Amino acid sequence: MRAPARFAACALLAAAVLSAAAAPARAQDDGPRAVRLETLDVSDNLYLLRGGGKNILALVGFEGVVLIDTLGPGWGPATRAALDNLTALPVTTIINTHAHDGEIPANHEFPAVTDVLAHENTRARMARMAAFGGANARFLPNRTFSDTLALLDGIDRIELHHFGPAHTDGDAFVVFPEKGIAYLGDLFAATAVPQVDPGAGGSGRGYPDVLAAALDEISYFPEFVRGPEVRTFDRVVPGRQEPPDQTPLLDWLTWADLERYTAFARDFVAAVEQAHAAGRSLDDASAAVAALADAYPDYALDAAGSAAEMIFSELDDDAGR
Repeated sequence: MRAPARFAACALLAAAVLSAAAAPARAQDDGPRAVRLETLDVSDNLYLLRGGGKNILALVGFEGVVLIDTLGPGWGPATRAALDNLTALPVTTIINTHAHDGEIPANHEFPAVTDVLAHENTRARMARMAAFGGANARFLPNRTFSDTLALLDGIDRIELHHFGPAHTDGDAFVVFPEKGIAYLGDLFAATAVPQVDPGAGGSGRGYPDVLAAALDEISYFPEFVRGPEVRTFDRVVPGRQEPPDQTPLLDWLTWADLERYTAFARDFVAAVEQAHAAGRSLDDASAAVAALADAYPDYALDAAGSAAEMIFSELDDDAGR
């Protein structure tokens, strides 16, 4: 699928649509839901959609729409209502960055989809979900990868990378190299304590190494021309953090923020590991990570205690092997 060089409607959208929520659609069982639609660059065809506390991306092309993640069960109609502000073309491709019991992709709510992409571990987990039983099995990923996979070309090229277990064991790092944008889903949900699902193969201890590997691997991206500027790969879209009230979203999280998030994850894990190695209690470890608030005052540490407990458990398991 090739994307248009520029959509004629871009200027109209920027002026009239993108700074407001899309018209609400009726959810399946709990009232109307609205999806916020924002442009990432007024001259581009990649958009952010937000609903239910989650961010996803939509790439609009000549032949259809590529969704990077879904907003979850029941959000398909509202997502479609938001996309109708951009195009009448169907969603033809979905990239699932991860899946677990708390994150069930709603691929089946986009009946025209023909290609679904995911890491092989994510596909295996989705195949065990009731949501993909029976006739819905056709919405399981039909293209999988272990390390890397690329699709489309030119300015719309998309690269999928996997660097090991972190949030889950199938996290996909989605990169738009010619747009200078990366989307990490819940691998970088927000400037907060990393979210880990050990039941889905996630690893708190491995989290910093996965992020560091991503920083190293993605560093090859060249400079590119965007308008009057020569820019480098510089923007990161988090999976959960609320975007600022601006259109387009040019001044949000950057590569430097991902570097800082990586440092935070490493400091967090190191504090727990040091407490465990010294024979200190989980309460002591929790106090140690709470002290990181001084170095990272803008980070949400509400989940620090549960994350420390999960890493403590990993360390106990490793010691028992």
